Amino acid sequence: MMQNRKKFISELETLNNKVIDMGKEVITSFENVLNACKTMNTNLAKEIILHDKFINDIEVSINVDAYLLIAKQCPVATDLRRVITALKIATDLERIGDYAVNISKYIINTKNDNSIYMKSIMKLLEHFLTMMRGIMEAVGKDNIELALQINEMDETLDNEYKNEVKNLIKIGKSKSEEEAEEAMRALLVFKQIERAGDHVTNIAENIVYLVNGKRVELN
Repeated sequence: MMQNRKKFISELETLNNKVIDMGKEVITSFENVLNACKTMNTNLAKEIILHDKFINDIEVSINVDAYLLIAKQCPVATDLRRVITALKIATDLERIGDYAVNISKYIINTKNDNSIYMKSIMKLLEHFLTMMRGIMEAVGKDNIELALQINEMDETLDNEYKNEVKNLIKIGKSKSEEEAEEAMRALLVFKQIERAGDHVTNIAENIVYLVNGKRVELN
């Protein structure tokens, strides 16, 4: 019995480590997105897209491990919450990784001058990266206090997004057709970053659930 418990704990730690590793890969993708934005580096953007398959493969591995743990060990209470949390966080990380891909495609497909928007895009990306690094630290430490602090940062991200939407709508109405099109394309990028922030909030909610066993709505 004791041997089975040790094996289960070891497998649970492996599962948690995979979630942490997946988070690190997503952070790397967004760091590369930020760098690609600075120079409109299409080759780096293409590498980010290819890297997403690696991130997706980690999620698949997490899913397989988690379902096997449930099937073989029938975990209860705290152990079950940890397995469920791993599954949910991996799903959010996969979606966040998809947003990095979408922004990379924006970089690749940009034909006109978008420098007027890029400064704001990079500002939001830097804010989001701070959130991502913080939330993954909270995941690694089961730290509710840090998770809640990071969650509060999403309000700033949302406000910045709303301000940019107002500015872009003005541009879209008053500028040439070419400039208006570029403004709308930039708007989609802002939306991707805003949605990524929402998934960070989801992760914060799951940290609270893991530690306290209670579902909360932080969004």
